[in-house]
Amino acid sequence: MPILHKICLFFITLAFLSDVLFAEQKFSPPETPRREYNFDLNWKFFKEDQSKADGAEAVDFDDSAWATVSTPHTFNDTDSFRTLITHSGGDRGTWKGTAWYRKHFKLPAEDAGKRVFLEFEGMRQAGEIFLNGKSVGLSENGITAYGVDISDAVKFGGQDNLLAVHVDSRLDYAERDSGTRFEWNTNDFNPVYGGLNRHVRLHVTGPIYQTLPVYDGLKTTGVYVYPADISIADYMADITVEAQVHNASADRASVDLSAVIVDHDGNVCAKFSADTLDMVSGEKSVITASGALKDAKFWSIDDPYLYSVYTLLTVDGKVVDVCKTTTGFRKTEFKGGAGTGGVFINDQFVYLKGFAQRTSDEWAGLGQAYPDWMHDFTAQLIRDCHGNYIRWMHVSPQKVDVEALDKFGVVEVCPAGDKEKSATGRQWEQRLEVMADSMIYYRNSPSILFWEAGNNGITAEHMQQMVDLKNQWDPHGGRVMGCRTLEEAATTPIAEYFGVMIGQDPKTDALKSPTQMFRAYSAERRDRAPLVETEDFRDEGARRFWDDYSPPYFGFKKGPSDTYHWNSETFSLAAANRYWDYWNNRISNPNPAHAKWAGYASIYFTDSNADGRQQSSEVARASGKVDAVRLPKEIYYTYRVMQSSQPDIHILGHWTYPADTHKTVYVIANTQAVELLVNGKSLGKKTDATDGFVFAFPDVSWEAGTILAVGYNDAREVCRHELTTAGPAKQIKLTPMVGPAGWQADGEDVALVDVEVVDDQGRRCPTDDARIDFAVTGPAIWRGGYNSGKLKSTNNLYLNDECGINRVSLRSTLTAGKVTLTATRDGLQAGTLELESKPVKLQDGLSEMVERRLTPADK
Repeated sequence: MPILHKICLFFITLAFLSDVLFAEQKFSPPETPRREYNFDLNWKFFKEDQSKADGAEAVDFDDSAWATVSTPHTFNDTDSFRTLITHSGGDRGTWKGTAWYRKHFKLPAEDAGKRVFLEFEGMRQAGEIFLNGKSVGLSENGITAYGVDISDAVKFGGQDNLLAVHVDSRLDYAERDSGTRFEWNTNDFNPVYGGLNRHVRLHVTGPIYQTLPVYDGLKTTGVYVYPADISIADYMADITVEAQVHNASADRASVDLSAVIVDHDGNVCAKFSADTLDMVSGEKSVITASGALKDAKFWSIDDPYLYSVYTLLTVDGKVVDVCKTTTGFRKTEFKGGAGTGGVFINDQFVYLKGFAQRTSDEWAGLGQAYPDWMHDFTAQLIRDCHGNYIRWMHVSPQKVDVEALDKFGVVEVCPAGDKEKSATGRQWEQRLEVMADSMIYYRNSPSILFWEAGNNGITAEHMQQMVDLKNQWDPHGGRVMGCRTLEEAATTPIAEYFGVMIGQDPKTDALKSPTQMFRAYSAERRDRAPLVETEDFRDEGARRFWDDYSPPYFGFKKGPSDTYHWNSETFSLAAANRYWDYWNNRISNPNPAHAKWAGYASIYFTDSNADGRQQSSEVARASGKVDAVRLPKEIYYTYRVMQSSQPDIHILGHWTYPADTHKTVYVIANTQAVELLVNGKSLGKKTDATDGFVFAFPDVSWEAGTILAVGYNDAREVCRHELTTAGPAKQIKLTPMVGPAGWQADGEDVALVDVEVVDDQGRRCPTDDARIDFAVTGPAIWRGGYNSGKLKSTNNLYLNDECGINRVSLRSTLTAGKVTLTATRDGLQAGTLELESKPVKLQDGLSEMVERRLTPADK
């Protein structure tokens, strides 16, 4: 072999070995001054007679009689879901007023000279923040994160610090400087869960540091990570990191920025650096570094792969700061055109299918304050019914929910702040400011593909301002700016996508010219950019009503103020009809007459404490596919089948009917044919589905035993679903559910317990609906559950099961220990459950506890 070839082969081999060794290199972040403390634990709280809290910002104020709570905390967990819902006002039973939070903490002497920041992920509505008796900040918008630099006000060396926050949740709260109210501070569109209703963090950094992405209060932008020159086929992309760096030291410094991209297993996938930047004292600048990522795993709805990107600052060879950013890389395209348009992720067309959801995302009995793993639990439910799309309504979502949808692969529409109209003057400026805050806070989230400028039409001028804002703060994020219901034709060439509400309609089909418009739809817009349904199927139906043949209700009896008359069966059938209307008109249809929609969202995913139209019968907006404690309704399984790309089938209802029952049995299936069998006897095979998914078998005679539905494709069985008759109720069964790290004694964690009434074989009794009484001993706070059709059902030591099941919750305290729960009803064997909460370390008011999150592998 010629010597030149040998030399070339040597270097090729060397390069290969280098790549192999590099790929297997594990990354361990170097030690730096940066610390992030959990600041959630051990607050004192008071909300009653405010005259008794006068002067509560003072260090020596006596709060010994106040309640002890942990954040996230809302003071509406005990008074929501207790009154009949209203359309115009939502839940009118929740308390709105002012309240105080106080917390003592200490910082060690070695932190003196460092930078110290408080990050409030959110509060409702406003809060003035006091440190050691002096006002240090004011958060007012009620939505986004707020930051305070307390470096020059906090005491070190083990000295006591007192943080006090005076929160105002009144609906008439007005911005102090302008006297202007925030239009989204309402109860119907934005349920009032007042208080420090999201996490609180304490950050400590060295004097030269990367800033936090918290624009409100701090006016800092943090780290922005984005891909470019993406080649899906070659698994390659160029990654850029922009880090805002502050030299808060007293001297000039030469600062170097480097980035390390790390995969799930801790392996280093890429390293790159920026040129050295000389920074004068007080300077705040963005440093940019770029490099190639090979063998890239791209984020998608089917494989939501997330990387850890570590950004390191060094001065004179010494690491002075390390930040970790969790993000994913994906290629996006947003196209118009019949048969060719829609949303494309990684060069693949993705039809968006999912739900609209209030950003409060509350649970009955708990309000908006519950642990992170329960947010993941909801995200898992969305993915388990094959949803890949959530449109948040109508204010910026919670950070914990954004992170959950990143992880589970659910595309998000992220609004800022709005109610349902165009705004002017200071209220419009408030919306721009909140949009900027949201973009900066969430622009590393791969699941956010859409920024939403409003819940209803805005002017062309305002639409352009929102697009300009995106181009300023998120120019490389692969996202688009749009708005729901843009009626003004002048907005058509400006908006980058179009949202509609109840867009599919005979009038939409009948439009004659490309520019004719109905409900913000036009063919011109369809050919320009994606059109996305944001909140269709506004109907409501409670979980407890099976059908017209099932005790104890034998169907839903509409009240004088109720709009809808659905039971679980008819609610599901109505949903199938609407879903099929959109599915037949999805943008990928090559027939231009039936190619419109890039995505479909049904409103809501969970029952909510928002405005509702069942004003005679429900304490919640009952549009959810699951109820307010996340127990699935029959409609949930209907969507699971309709949204699945794999064969799936579900029999609507149960198989425990009164004698002599004859009814139509409905099977939801996405197969070519369905066969129905009762106790092994075939009732025939159907191929004539209505609304694409509904197979009806009329006049089926009930008999005890089993009913089986079998789905066929090309005459081959591909799926089946069976129901079995339950016997008489015999006992109460309790099944616990806790987070992946166990039940934490942090004052915020929750243990969920499913309460079932079962027969002597352990089978749930699907028509059981009666009172169950509970008793609790040990260190826990009972929060119970709810009955959506009963007043004041939350937070009581009694509750009805519904369709044989309900779900209750217990909140931990700061004391660890054993908790015993007993459930009783006369005539049934009692259910007993023992739980134990685990101790959490808390020192000087600070904790390093990191909440464990559910992952897709935990399901």
